[in-house]
Amino acid sequence: MPRARGPSVLSPIRLAYSRGFYRGIVGGRKGWALVYVTISGARMVRKVFGKHPEVAAIERLDPGQFVRIETIAPPTRRERKAAKAAARAAKL
Repeated sequence: MPRARGPSVLSPIRLAYSRGFYRGIVGGRKGWALVYVTISGARMVRKVFGKHPEVAAIERLDPGQFVRIETIAPPTRRERKAAKAAARAAKL
């Protein structure tokens, strides 16, 4: 499965990350080390708490077949409240 392109080599964040590593971690400059740690921390937080796509199915289609993809609308507040009440009533 092809992946999306990452940030460009000329991206300001990538440049700051690289300089932060070489000038801060390797070179010992505290300001650049702080830049590196900040960008690394933000990347880790995004990786842990980011969106994780869920694979529903993987199937091979024959010629003439098609796929229809729909989203299911999330329940309204009133529907969630009613479902919670029904679950509590069924529990008793």
